Amino acid sequence: MVSEMLKNSIVYNLFASIGNWFSKQFNQSCLINRFLTEKATAELPQKGLFSQIFASIVELFKKLFSTLKLNKLLDGSIFKATYLWCFMAVVFAPILPTMVVLALALVGFASLAIRMFCDDLKLRHFPLNKFVLIYALIYFISTFTSVNVKGSLLGGILTTAYILFYFVVINSVETKKQLNFLTFCFVCFGIFIAMYGFYQYLNPSKFSGSWVDKEMFSDIGFRVYSTLGNPNVLGEYLLLIIPFVVAFFFNTKGFLKKGFFFIVGCMLMLCLILTYSRGCWLGILFAAVIFLILLDRRFIILILIGLAIMPFILPETIINRFMSIGNMSDSSTSYRFFIYMGTLNMLKDYWICGVGPGSAAFNMVYPSYAYDSITAPHSHNLFLQVMCDSGICGEIAFLALIYRAYKTCFISLKKAAEENKIFIIGAISALSGFFLQSMFDYTFYNYRVMLMFWVVLALAMLYSNIDKLRED
Repeated sequence: MVSEMLKNSIVYNLFASIGNWFSKQFNQSCLINRFLTEKATAELPQKGLFSQIFASIVELFKKLFSTLKLNKLLDGSIFKATYLWCFMAVVFAPILPTMVVLALALVGFASLAIRMFCDDLKLRHFPLNKFVLIYALIYFISTFTSVNVKGSLLGGILTTAYILFYFVVINSVETKKQLNFLTFCFVCFGIFIAMYGFYQYLNPSKFSGSWVDKEMFSDIGFRVYSTLGNPNVLGEYLLLIIPFVVAFFFNTKGFLKKGFFFIVGCMLMLCLILTYSRGCWLGILFAAVIFLILLDRRFIILILIGLAIMPFILPETIINRFMSIGNMSDSSTSYRFFIYMGTLNMLKDYWICGVGPGSAAFNMVYPSYAYDSITAPHSHNLFLQVMCDSGICGEIAFLALIYRAYKTCFISLKKAAEENKIFIIGAISALSGFFLQSMFDYTFYNYRVMLMFWVVLALAMLYSNIDKLRED
């Protein structure tokens, strides 16, 4: 009786009408539908309120640019060369300070926006885009729900900017030649990083050797870190580029070209070995297995033979380092174990929203939950840290993003041409090795490595959707 009276009331009908109108606008919005479907923009309705607001904002800036004659002023300007700014940020990230890389990334954003307002550039649509946007939005919001907003602000903005740099990469590359050139320079710049690592190894007295546990590994003299400040970080960078070098090796013809990529691959592998990063060693081994299986399943036999003879051919130093994995006598292993325990204990109370991005927020809460009074700047696990930073919503969004990326790559593998398939395999292998290392370290702790992860993800999507690029 009461429910019938409510349904017939003016107030009920008013709110119902408002709700129906909003629902209609929501469902008809092109902007919202991009998060709900995988249809191209042109196939989606353009009448929704949200899509109209977005279109109005873009149109407003177009008129502003036209009125101020900025479109003519910027015509032919270097600021419209989005690919150039993208190239500089991607290739030189390992040697430039974090804030300089951020500046290049921001100029890339600005360049992309200028082309949208001046040249009517249409942003490229890939299935992964919506997942990246959702994750970036959640992470940005988590900055302001942090237990220490001031301490999280810089880290939150940097991380959000580097996540969104994915869109600069996928929209700045317009031709297949540009894609291959960017990938080539991205991986081959690793030669200089490796050479500096070799210089450190040959001149250890000039550099810090604090990364070595002398009590456990007295036979390890020095762990190289090159320009990245930490052996594990250097290893993570090499994990992302080595599979692409292997892809170039298989994709090129001619003795000299194959010889070049073989030498480059050997240099990068030697540098990775000299990091003495066990997680990265496992990561590159896992990446190699994935690469060979996807290339040809018959390589499984070769993999098994290789794993069987590996203990007999590897140097004793490396074998001892490998065998220490899981040994609680090793300070690094026990340190991580205690941090994992403390982090899981903390997440029992902060699983909904997390504590917020950055070391300041983490260190504000974690000491109260620390296991055996062991503190740390982060959880030493990417997946745990994502939940610490952004809560359960961020964790789900990140895992969904990874799933969608792999799904896109594997779908593309079935129909891609051979010269493109090898680079998709390289991207899958690079990401797989990186994620394995992420089980033992917070691989996004270094912002430059974080940027390069999103670059590799963008390259994976470009190679998976290479038909959308123009011919050379």
